[in-house]
Amino acid sequence: MKKKLTTVLMAALIAVMTCVPVFAEQSTDIDSAGNVAVSGDLVTLPASPFFSAFAVGQSVDFGGAEASGSVFAAGQQISGSGAEIGESLFAAGNAINLTNIEVEGNVFAAGNQVTISGESEANAVYACGNSLSFEGRTYALYLAGNHVILNGTVDGDATIEAERVDISEDAVVTGNLKIVSANTPEIPDGASINDFDFEETAKESADEDGSFSIWSLIWGKITKTVYWIVAMAAFGMLLCWLFNDHLTMASDYIKNRTAAVVVSGILGWLCIPVLALALLCSYFLAPIGGIVILAYVLLVCVGLAFAGASLSRLVFPKMNIFLSTLIGIAVLEAVRMIPVVGFLVGAAADMYLIGYVIQRLWLNRLRKN
Repeated sequence: MKKKLTTVLMAALIAVMTCVPVFAEQSTDIDSAGNVAVSGDLVTLPASPFFSAFAVGQSVDFGGAEASGSVFAAGQQISGSGAEIGESLFAAGNAINLTNIEVEGNVFAAGNQVTISGESEANAVYACGNSLSFEGRTYALYLAGNHVILNGTVDGDATIEAERVDISEDAVVTGNLKIVSANTPEIPDGASINDFDFEETAKESADEDGSFSIWSLIWGKITKTVYWIVAMAAFGMLLCWLFNDHLTMASDYIKNRTAAVVVSGILGWLCIPVLALALLCSYFLAPIGGIVILAYVLLVCVGLAFAGASLSRLVFPKMNIFLSTLIGIAVLEAVRMIPVVGFLVGAAADMYLIGYVIQRLWLNRLRKN
């Protein structure tokens, strides 16, 4: 669960960053509603009091800010030293460094590296990322990542999910400390932990010489395949319910317009990422590039389920659409787990969906003309 949550938050972070327009100059004026909305390369929030702020940039610094409402910050580098925030703080970035901040509400942070240090205070802290460090005071704490350092005071419960957890001698948890990890953490003698629960995550079993047995690898491959078959089959049911007409139309396209779908799919699969990157590098079209790359990623994520649900109608034309969808997705997902062959099948499924979307848009345009 922790890895999935981390993946979702980091994907959201990447989405935000790809859509950030780049401006050399930025305005930090407080508008008529008492808010600050600013974007740019280097963003600094004003030191004078304001209600809430929305800041996006390569580097965002809200140190010294006095906000009676919430602050939303997204960028490569997020920093805040001595800021006072009346409600909650929402931060997403590659490196987030918060020092001596006072947040009446909660802190929500997602990034590669998140550090909360000094005499920082917040009602609750929820952070997710690769490397996390907490020093300060809060009433509730939830940290999920690869490496977590606990060096603060929690006047309540704390939950940590990580591969590695380091607890310092100055750590204090007055409630329950729950740690979910593959490695048992050490509790220093000086740490004050009222109640401690440890949940060990499953590890892959290895032979005595430290190598993994062929049977454990096979079993892991089987369980992974079954999991994805079930997950993609459930998604396929949703596709049948919401986009049944498109699934049928795609199967008709590949049957009657084979060359057009195939060529469009291959060109789209290869050229759309290049086009998106070119737009991201431009001055004014960066937001469009972000939207294009997000749409492309979405199509790639659902490509196999769409292909299985659609192509199965050609193989089983008289079968119940839901049953044929289950069979089609199960077959493609099982084949996708085969090395090399699986990559080709996944790529072909993505090309199929992209080709259908391009042809659908093109034909609609011709009809309007």
